[in-house]
Amino acid sequence: MPKALSALWLAALIAVAANGAEAKRAHYIDLTGQFSRFVDETAAMEEEARVAQFRTRMDALLPGFYTPRDGTTPARFDARVAGALQEFPELRPRYEQAQREFPAAFAAGIQHFRKAFPGFAPDVPVYLLHSLGEMDGGIRELGGKNYLIFGADVIARMHDSHTLTPFLDHELFHVEHVKYFPECDEVWCALWIEGLATYAAEVMNPGADDRQLLLTSPRPIRSAVDASWPRAVCFTREKLHSSVEADINALLTGGPDAGDFPRRFGYYVGLRAAEELGREHSLAELAHMPPESVKAALASAIDRLIQKAGGCP
Repeated sequence: MPKALSALWLAALIAVAANGAEAKRAHYIDLTGQFSRFVDETAAMEEEARVAQFRTRMDALLPGFYTPRDGTTPARFDARVAGALQEFPELRPRYEQAQREFPAAFAAGIQHFRKAFPGFAPDVPVYLLHSLGEMDGGIRELGGKNYLIFGADVIARMHDSHTLTPFLDHELFHVEHVKYFPECDEVWCALWIEGLATYAAEVMNPGADDRQLLLTSPRPIRSAVDASWPRAVCFTREKLHSSVEADINALLTGGPDAGDFPRRFGYYVGLRAAEELGREHSLAELAHMPPESVKAALASAIDRLIQKAGGCP
């Protein structure tokens, strides 16, 4: 983690202290140390036994997270665990720095978010942990309950002083948004959830660049999509009401059904649609818009984008 990040954490801590009672640190559960201790205590074990012990010991800390899910096979999950354990010694200095400095950054992030949503406080359990490379942050449903989870391992690899505040805004926005907009199994829902969170980070951080908006991972998205924008927005419109998992994945994760569009290109299309609606609505209005209104408004916004692009082929 760059030295510049340490300076940011220090500045955040000073800002938090200056805000007095208002800056009371948000509560979260830190499981990062348990991962470090597991690595140390099992270093001499054979890999197969070590992975089996990991699944028993670590999953008990947050049941449902450290276990195969979302279509991951047990074999693939075990390979992820083994890889994370092997790679940890190299990552450890940055990982432990993220662990130490997260409290001040998270508290400062809450304060920044409250500028747009006064009085906000996470109403879901918040965890900081080693995510086995899964995530820097996001909401996960485990056992029928939502959790806001931050992956210290991916934060240590991906984020610095340039990206941290917009990243936290994006993730905290999901917590605010889910109160009013539950997930559904159609493309339009996923497009709205991620596109609007990206738009929220843009609005709350004027002048934010694409790296800050998480639009450069795993490669730059905007330029690749803009090069064939009419085709991209028409592809999205065609899939908008699909509940086929491959269609959702095509926009949000990539894969063969995405054609030559970059992975996660739906985040950018969703951002453009949210910007279109932002001409008529405030961020708070969009965040609190009921699902049926969103469904119609989003389709209308995409139709306007298609019209501006000259129509579909």
